[in-house]
Amino acid sequence: MNWKKLLTTLMLGLTMSVTSEAALPSVVIDKGIFDGGILRVTGIAEVYGDGEKVSTAILQYPKELNPKSVSIDDFSVEGKTIEAVCVNATPEWTKKSVAGVYVILKFKHENSAFDGELKPRGGMKNDNRSEKREGGEAPMRSDRKAPDLKFVVQQTGTVTALDDTPYMPTMKLIESSTVSCPTIDEFKQLEYTSADGVTMPYNVCLPRNYSVERQFPMVVFIPDAGANINEVTTPLFQGNGATIFASSEEQKKHECIVLAPQYTADLVEKLGMMTTDENVWTPGLELVSELIFDATKRFSVDPERIYGTGQSQGGMANIAISDRYPDFFAAQLLVACQWNVEEMAALKDKKLWIVVCEGDTKAFPGMNAAVEKWKSLGVNVAVGETFLNSKAPRAELENQLKTLEAQGADINYTVFAGGNHMYTWSFAYDLDELRDWLFRQSIDKPLGIEPNAED
Repeated sequence: MNWKKLLTTLMLGLTMSVTSEAALPSVVIDKGIFDGGILRVTGIAEVYGDGEKVSTAILQYPKELNPKSVSIDDFSVEGKTIEAVCVNATPEWTKKSVAGVYVILKFKHENSAFDGELKPRGGMKNDNRSEKREGGEAPMRSDRKAPDLKFVVQQTGTVTALDDTPYMPTMKLIESSTVSCPTIDEFKQLEYTSADGVTMPYNVCLPRNYSVERQFPMVVFIPDAGANINEVTTPLFQGNGATIFASSEEQKKHECIVLAPQYTADLVEKLGMMTTDENVWTPGLELVSELIFDATKRFSVDPERIYGTGQSQGGMANIAISDRYPDFFAAQLLVACQWNVEEMAALKDKKLWIVVCEGDTKAFPGMNAAVEKWKSLGVNVAVGETFLNSKAPRAELENQLKTLEAQGADINYTVFAGGNHMYTWSFAYDLDELRDWLFRQSIDKPLGIEPNAED
């Protein structure tokens, strides 16, 4: 044993024990290797309703650690709350720690989406495409960027190897070398090119057991206009409207193809916005419709179980497509969106679940008007007796949604108290009942890709 090195290590620990936390220097090792304890730090990200974030840190040590020597208090991660820790022989989470060279830290997730009143968008000149447009619509250009997932870890307590080698607290912050997101990695990035030569990229996730010998349901997710940038994977990291359907847990329940088209900034410049407050059919809507129809032919899709969903721009696109092609979607989950009420009359026989927040100044009054229109046409619309609380326990919310569905209507309308436009999709897709309801729907008609005779 190197007694000199051990003595030095012990002295370092003694020094740190009498040094205040505020006095510790913050030295970052840039993807390096610390030669005393932690050898390497990697991370695993998950996509939540408020975007992609690191959920797990994996720390590798030189020797197998004694699990009894490791606790939450032995580590600190900037900007994160550690809610659980384990030791394992493999770099993966386990409920029961075993001796191994890996320490896995689980981080607590809290919805960071703002749920208060949003300031109205100022009217800007339409010819300045980098600014917000007149009437408070979404900007022609989005400033959204892919998240920076790098993080730093500090060991603040002593952990011990099985051979009693102590790994003392470090005075250095160790930066993650890599961060991966297994759910996003399930998607492939492909392209569709229209007959007139316009190309639109998209993301697609195929089931693990995908085979052309059988047909699969397909979920089509279209994001809000804030995702209209040139990064193809934006629909995947901006929120979980697509990725939650591709998660391993969801695929075990509802094996399906997940399609997430990306309307890029280049397409905005070339074709204009996909949807506008004028609620008209646009070249962008034509292109995304063609892409979706092409996907139904390219992949082994069950034509009776194609489901549409989207938020804001994506929800509006869903309505417009369903208005023009009423026999295409088996059911749709519409989040924080609205459309021309008279045109929405064409959806009276569709299977819809609509989710809005009371504080959404467009979607809430817009969908209220649509519901009244459908009722005037003799349609049974299930409406909750009270507005739901988005922060209520999950089980309570799920039961409230099941109670609404039990009314037996084809159209369900759920309003959450307070909130705002963008806050709606930070929690909506997490609700199991909404997703389960989608997969319980089907149609017994041929693939409906012929336009409505009235269009």
